[in-house]
Amino acid sequence: NYSLMDKYIIAASGRIDASSRFGKSARQGFFPALSAGWILTNEKFLSNVKYLSFLKLRASYGIVGNAEIGNFPQLGLFAGDAGYAGNAGQRPSQLANDSLRWETTAQADFGIDFGLFNNRITGEIDYYQKNTTGLLLNVNIPATTGFGSIFKNVGKLENSGFEFVLNTQNLVGKFKWSTNINVALNKGKVTDIQGQIIEGGVSNMNRVEEGYNVGVFFTPEFAGVDPANGNALFYKNTKKADGTRDRTTTSVYSEAQRVVVGDPNPDLIFGFTNNFSYKGFDMSVFFNGIQGNQNNIYGMGRYSSASMLYEDNNTADQLRRWQKPGDVTDIPQVRLYRVNGSQASSRYIVDGAYIRLRTVSLGYTFDSKLLSK
Repeated sequence: NYSLMDKYIIAASGRIDASSRFGKSARQGFFPALSAGWILTNEKFLSNVKYLSFLKLRASYGIVGNAEIGNFPQLGLFAGDAGYAGNAGQRPSQLANDSLRWETTAQADFGIDFGLFNNRITGEIDYYQKNTTGLLLNVNIPATTGFGSIFKNVGKLENSGFEFVLNTQNLVGKFKWSTNINVALNKGKVTDIQGQIIEGGVSNMNRVEEGYNVGVFFTPEFAGVDPANGNALFYKNTKKADGTRDRTTTSVYSEAQRVVVGDPNPDLIFGFTNNFSYKGFDMSVFFNGIQGNQNNIYGMGRYSSASMLYEDNNTADQLRRWQKPGDVTDIPQVRLYRVNGSQASSRYIVDGAYIRLRTVSLGYTFDSKLLSK
């Protein structure tokens, strides 16, 4: 760490980590970091700006490693379940990868710290760019090898965004009121995965694919209900010769192509706290929330919001079900023990945005003189 004239600040670090989760030749990783700051309010050219209490520019760049992949993914393993006719037997259960190495993320950050009006208002503004390489993924391999997958370092991932922090002292007399606000906007995208497509299964609906954020929802697109007969409808979404998609509908689930219909990763994360105090009383109210994401409710929906496919208790939206020709609704006809729109689809991908009152606390501090008695 180095500081010059309380204006210029430089910090550098480097660390070497090793993990036995990686191949023998790639267990070590070197992770450096460098940062610099410039406190402008200590410069003469800003000394006469009375409303500006503090202003600092800063930048940093660093690399970190990820080893969170469980134990033994680099080893060739055997299982003892290959016995036959009472004779013990073993079989290979996992392919070895001696070159498995650290997943690394390089991050650049540029920020401003500020204080206004004798620090009645303070805050931070940050922009960051994160590039992850050597993603640790269980990737598909040809089944002719005798295995379905192997852990490898495959692909690249980008994340970038802005973060804002604002602190204000709204009232500073006998009755005090302060507010703290933080907002984060993030965009992520898989930029290279060497042609791999990694899925969590049709029921989970999640997929990792180039050009999209990690874990986007990939499933047939629900198109509502046929007013004539109560059948669930799906968009075909098959590609036409001109590259566009066929947006006609079908009641045959297998004719509908799977497409990206949502993203579980929020675009916006925020929180804000208000603190109040008067004499011995203090109060804090904290809200937080997210925007721009979707949730998958198929795990519950295929039983409780599934047009009475099973005899489970049902959600109230089933009261809007189709009942007679001409009904316009998004809930298919009830058909006990018969599938009618209860398959995995965008019907069970819902808006995941929320704002939540997370904490409310009220306190009173007794006077020390009173307590001494």
